This record gives sequence, C-alpha cells and structure tokens, in this order.
Amino acid sequence: MKPLSRFAAVAGLVVAMFAGACATRTVYVRDRAVESPPPTMVELNRGVWVVEDYPQPVFYCNNNYWRYTDGIWYRSASLYEAPLRVQVSYVPLSVRRVERPAAYVYYRAPRAVARVRVTAAAHIY
Repeated sequence: MKPLSRFAAVAGLVVAMFAGACATRTVYVRDRAVESPPPTMVELNRGVWVVEDYPQPVFYCNNNYWRYTDGIWYRSASLYEAPLRVQVSYVPLSVRRVERPAAYVYYRAPRAVARVRVTAAAHIY
C-alpha cells in the first residue's frame, strides 16, 4: 500500500468513527414509580422527627423533609425527591435548634424512646 493510500484509509477510519460518535445519542427512560417502604421516624423534640437509619441527617417538620449536608440545609416534600437548597432562615427554628445535626446519620432510636412513627407510603419519582 502506498503511503498516500494509507493516509486516506486512516483518515477515512477517523472520519467514520467521529461520524458514528456524533450519530449516537443517549436515551433516558423513566421507569414507573416504585413504591418504597415508609420510613420510620423518631421524635427528637416536639414536632421535629428524624428519619431512622438513613444515610443522611434528615428531619421532618411542618410537612417537609429537611436535610443537612456539609453545613447546608435542603428541603423537600418527599423523602425520595430531589431536595432544594434553602437559606438557613427558611429552616424552622425547631429544626435549627437540633444540636449537631450531622450526628443523626444512620440514627437508631434508643429502646426507651416510645414515640416512633411510620409515615405514609412514599413513592420514588
């Protein structure tokens, strides 16, 4: 094979690879909503609940879930929906008064705690 024809073959191969890469697309399929078991929550203070055995410190107050991650508060209406970042002033005072919120990662209630509740079934969206 002559050097020029080798170059043309390699150039054609490169063009074909780029054309194939440009022609591909990623398709995201949204599955149906999957029911998940309702979370168990433990009352910390009057009206403030913590989600038990959860990988993040999540509190429930005023019909919202309040997550605390790296010094930032987030709010969501469901435990399984994407939370929105909020300013500290929007977090209920009773939730802000929780000492060391990061300590409630994988929190387990002591056996002596009588007030444990399970919320209504939630859906993952």
